[in-house]
Amino acid sequence: MKQKIEKEKLILLTGGGTIGSVTPLLAIVEILRSQKIATGFLWLGTANGPERQLVTEAGIPFQAISGGKLRRYLSFQNIQDSWRVMLGFFQAYQYLKDYRPKLVLTAGSFVSVPVVWAAKILGIPVIIEQLDYRAGLANRLMAPVAKQILVTFAKSSQDYGRKAVWLGAPVNPNLLQLIITDSFDWPWSKAERRPTVLIIGGGTGAAAINDFVNRQLSGLIKIANIIHLTGRGKAVATAQEHYCPVEFFNQSQMKMAYAAADLVVARAGLGTLIELAALKKISIIIPIPNSHQVDNAQAVAPAVAAIVDQEKELANGGLVKLISRVLSDSKKQAEVVSNWPRVIKIANENEIATIFKRYL
Repeated sequence: MKQKIEKEKLILLTGGGTIGSVTPLLAIVEILRSQKIATGFLWLGTANGPERQLVTEAGIPFQAISGGKLRRYLSFQNIQDSWRVMLGFFQAYQYLKDYRPKLVLTAGSFVSVPVVWAAKILGIPVIIEQLDYRAGLANRLMAPVAKQILVTFAKSSQDYGRKAVWLGAPVNPNLLQLIITDSFDWPWSKAERRPTVLIIGGGTGAAAINDFVNRQLSGLIKIANIIHLTGRGKAVATAQEHYCPVEFFNQSQMKMAYAAADLVVARAGLGTLIELAALKKISIIIPIPNSHQVDNAQAVAPAVAAIVDQEKELANGGLVKLISRVLSDSKKQAEVVSNWPRVIKIANENEIATIFKRYL
């Protein structure tokens, strides 16, 4: 059954499978809402990705469509996924035809590709948010039909030419109002003076980081309280004194975790890096090997806005040693966090509003 959605100034958003293609769009939604620019939103995403909960909590109607991944190697799954992509195209075409949004907005992900090409056929303008330092395959497939591509890094302007707008990274204005509260039941005494380390691997968890935590947990809880965002179904140890594993945080809980953290250990997804930059958090960044995250980390490392290390260096007690070294050097911490503005430009809310007013 079709949901009741205000159509007068409707934006259709699309993305999912990971949190990285979701949080920047939610940030833009909040900015447009605060300035009363758009009156309606609809989200097309994956059936089983982590985006549904975040999107619905943000008050945006959500519809799942079929999707598949284009693998750049021989695989029988490419044949199966081609049918899923085709089905997703027709599903997206029908939603676009029914709702007739003023604009389609995406920050990448393969579920977005058929949506964007369906929008092209129907004459609906498309804006792409390019977060990562390296343009991903999904965004490259969508770029030819986009009206504008909003980029985080000045370097990305070379990838997209005249369509590129160096806007910087959109940040949800609510994120900056961190929640400092006792409502989350951390398994440690609030009166005890101990540093707190937040370890996150993105919205779906990171198996390698989870394994490091599991193998080095006894050493970690000796030096700090540990909040560990594991990803659903990926917990590696049970809660105990000084260790709090959580499968998923909604936006309010994520803000509470950030507020509690003296140090954050994270992957190098741009969504996470943007949040760390906006909050000026001292961070240890561990990129996924042989991925676009390596490029993101290489953009951070020269400015020393975070401590960047590789997975292979953190096994066999390496994670404990690195965290201990960072926590013990307050001078280094202050120096590092002051460098975040040199790496990631935070988008101006008025500039975002000006761009979207053209289409609404």
